[in-house]
Amino acid sequence: MLKNEQQDLSNFTFMIKGLQVIICLLLGFSTHAQYYFNDIISIKQGNDQYKLLRAQKIATIKAISYEPDNSVTEGFAVTQEISRDGKKVTIITTNNNQTGTTVNSYDLGILKRTQSNNKNISNKTDYNYDALGRISKVLLSTIDTFMNSTIAEVHEWSYDEYGAPSSMLRIKNDIDTTVIQFIKDDQQNIGEEVWRKNGRVVERYYYYYNNNRQLTDIVRYNSKAKKLLPDYIYEYNASNQLSQMTQFSLGSSNYFVWKYKYNDKGLKIEEVCSDKSKLQIGRIEYQYTIL
Repeated sequence: MLKNEQQDLSNFTFMIKGLQVIICLLLGFSTHAQYYFNDIISIKQGNDQYKLLRAQKIATIKAISYEPDNSVTEGFAVTQEISRDGKKVTIITTNNNQTGTTVNSYDLGILKRTQSNNKNISNKTDYNYDALGRISKVLLSTIDTFMNSTIAEVHEWSYDEYGAPSSMLRIKNDIDTTVIQFIKDDQQNIGEEVWRKNGRVVERYYYYYNNNRQLTDIVRYNSKAKKLLPDYIYEYNASNQLSQMTQFSLGSSNYFVWKYKYNDKGLKIEEVCSDKSKLQIGRIEYQYTIL
């Protein structure tokens, strides 16, 4: 599934054990459709995380999933392997005797390609950068051999004279184009993301930041509630690391809170997910092996 496809979080309690969620956790990718977040912020965060792993000479990362009663999730395993030259990061996920593989390719410390294979479906994303190291084009494709179908999508990014994103063209299967425009706030951060199709506004996101210019909220208008409501809320610790993420469900009043812990080297060692009632849904511990 292309990452721009909207996900319904109402089934999140089942997804926590699934392949897609764990891969998103390891890669830092969002499954929601905010393009500024997905293509710009998330890729930068992922590249920064990759550089941290390389600086710490990490060879493998093992993710261990725990049930709400703190027992280990049976039949589930995730391992992330970094090649000695650092050009390949391979994530192998086993869930209920089914194995999926995702390979990230890097060049000069930046992500160039992500490719995953699971059963009959192959997903590939290529990232192109301009001379200043900014994302210039993202090419996504999904091939389903069972259904004999291919979906292709291209994101073409443009920047203003100050280096901030000004617009993006989202082109699906060469015929379906959406124009994404970005509007700055008073502090010159990206404050709005506006989607237009056939001359009509079809979606609008708002971004909010703290005094350190760290993203704190992603918000959009909820037609049912008839007011602006958040999709995500982010909190940070004294070391400017992400300490908590609150993820809201579009179709219900429920939400999920992820809390993160790090070791003294800045490596994430634990994630705990709870629901609105503060019931723990799942926990993930990370173990690192050095080259």
